[in-house]
Formats: sequence, C-alpha cells, structure tokens
Amino acid sequence: MQHVMIIGANGRTAREIIPRLQEQIDVKLTLFLRQAERVQDKASQDITIVDGDARNIEELKAALKGQDIVINAMGGMDLGDTTETLGQAMTESGVKRIIAINAGGIYDELPEPFNTWDFEMVGSTRPINLKAAEAIEHSSLDYTILRPVWLTNKPITDVQLTDKGEMYKGTETSRASLAQFISEIVENPERYKNENVGISQPNTDGDKPAAFR
Repeated sequence: MQHVMIIGANGRTAREIIPRLQEQIDVKLTLFLRQAERVQDKASQDITIVDGDARNIEELKAALKGQDIVINAMGGMDLGDTTETLGQAMTESGVKRIIAINAGGIYDELPEPFNTWDFEMVGSTRPINLKAAEAIEHSSLDYTILRPVWLTNKPITDVQLTDKGEMYKGTETSRASLAQFISEIVENPERYKNENVGISQPNTDGDKPAAFR
C-alpha cells in the first residue's frame, strides 16, 4: 500500500489528481489543507483529511507520519518559504519522495515571444517559484519537479516534456494531463526521479495561449 499525501488539496489541479489516485487500489490518500471542510465531499474510508497549515512544521510532521509520497500542489506568494518548510519536515520525518508542481518560465526557458508575454503577465511569481524549485533540488529528497505553463481545463491528457536546460515547448498545460502524469508517477515512483521537467500539450506553440489570442 502506498500512502500518498497531497499538500494544498483544494486546488483545481489537486481535485483532478484525487480521483485518479482513488482509482489505484493500492493507494491510501491524505489530503492536507487549511479549512478542511472545503474537501469534505472527498471524505471516504480511503481518504484521510487533515486540517493543517503548511507553514507549521510540527503540523506537517504529524501528518507526514507513515507517508510514502508527497504531492506538493501548493501555490501562493509564500511558496518558496512553505516549500522549504515542507522539505525540512519531510527530511526530519524520513519521507523521501516528492512530486512538486512548479511553473514554466523560472529559468527564462520559454521561447520568444511567449517568454516576454508570460513575464509581463506573471513575471513577479518567477523568483518565488524558482526559490521553491531550488529548495527541493538542494534537499536530500527524491524529487520530480513539474513545470506546467498556462493551465487549462481541457480534457486533454497528451503531454510533451522538456528537460531542465532545454527550450520549452508549448504555451498550455491541461490540469487533466498534469494530474494523469502525476498519477502515473505514483504508480511507479522510480519514474522521473530527481528530474525537473517542463510539461505541456503538443501543438500549442505560439506567442501566447489560445485563450489570449
């Protein structure tokens, strides 16, 4: 049995991940978030819901007991700090495997003119996301960092990947594809271990995502 904890479990991407992991008969889920009542619709005998604050290392450590894999689906302007706290909590708790959702653009790796457009729209978040990625890479954790770009609710699950250091491909990432990809890593935790990859949809290259054209 794999014990998997999702941090930031009320986000839209997390809500795509949860049902896919519920389909895996050997997964026991823990959902960690502030205001746990927001996910009471997910309560079942296979899901534990923890009302906690990811800024509080003791609350994290308590929830991490017995976990095998952590999925970091947090966001926010304090993501760098909360990721550092999570990494410390995992290390002190002996939990090694983390799958972290980050963001494309943190290495200025998006092709032009998309890179300039993205920077004008969300450039202020890049240093925060970069700090979060570096906190994981500099830890002793077994990590997979996923860098989606503009998230959509399209039901597409096809993906294209780029390695860290490569020019990014595409302008969109569907939440469905991100969730499906994560569920496949949970099924085989050795996949993409200690890799930092861009993840997007094929055939979405352009100067900006389709919704903004």
